[in-house]
Amino acid sequence: MFIAKAVAAGLLATSFGGLATATPGTEAAYENKAKIESMRAGCMKEQGLTYLPEKVIKRDRTKEELARRAGDHEALRAYRAKYGFGVWSRLVFPGDPAVDRDMGESRNNKLLMSLSAKDLKAWRAADDRCFAKAVKSVLGKTVTSQAGFLADVNSALAKELRELDSDPKLAALGKEFGGCLKIAETRPTVLADRGRAAFASEATEVARSQSKGSLPKGTTALPGLTPEQARPYLAKEVKAALADLECGKAFYPAYAPRARVIEERVYQEFALDFAL
Repeated sequence: MFIAKAVAAGLLATSFGGLATATPGTEAAYENKAKIESMRAGCMKEQGLTYLPEKVIKRDRTKEELARRAGDHEALRAYRAKYGFGVWSRLVFPGDPAVDRDMGESRNNKLLMSLSAKDLKAWRAADDRCFAKAVKSVLGKTVTSQAGFLADVNSALAKELRELDSDPKLAALGKEFGGCLKIAETRPTVLADRGRAAFASEATEVARSQSKGSLPKGTTALPGLTPEQARPYLAKEVKAALADLECGKAFYPAYAPRARVIEERVYQEFALDFAL
């Protein structure tokens, strides 16, 4: 089973716009992430447990990636025709930078897979305590677990993005988008995330069925499937992603740039390097 570093299934998984170089706020977020990981590892060591600090990911987006994240239709179509929403493609095309840039495998994955169900539960409980301690020290935020932290991120992001749902132009485009998809939901923020979230949830459920220990709430995971085994899932995802894009042809270019400004601000606040 593949365990994602820290990606919540939901709003956190959505990221559209992008910057070619890091802003001062992003650099600060990178530094805070490194501090949290270092403190987390030290705390675990004090308890006689092993935790490998996750590497801080500093982004250098390609021209194509920036175009996709800005909602460019042709760039999005070229990507989705091969990778769908970018979920099952991580198993079908392992190591491909187009799908591995945003959700690398945890450095602790092999360790977790080697633990018994009892030891895994104890390790996760200790890690949650250490994570909470580090977050409080570095960010000044009170959390009790990684799941709670991610819930706070999604809550903050949803609150900030809510202004886009009430924007007249985006609301109108959302109605057209939802009508084309033949669904009742037309809120821009939900439409923007619904495709990826649905397939991330599907992948997590398959991973959960393989897991000898329950996955923490809010965790997105990929199951242990070979590229051949995962390919049918990707085929379904690609079909859905292209249909979604065709219906959202006018929506994404209007929504993405505005959403990205909000997302970047929230991600900086919570030191989420992988999302910047």
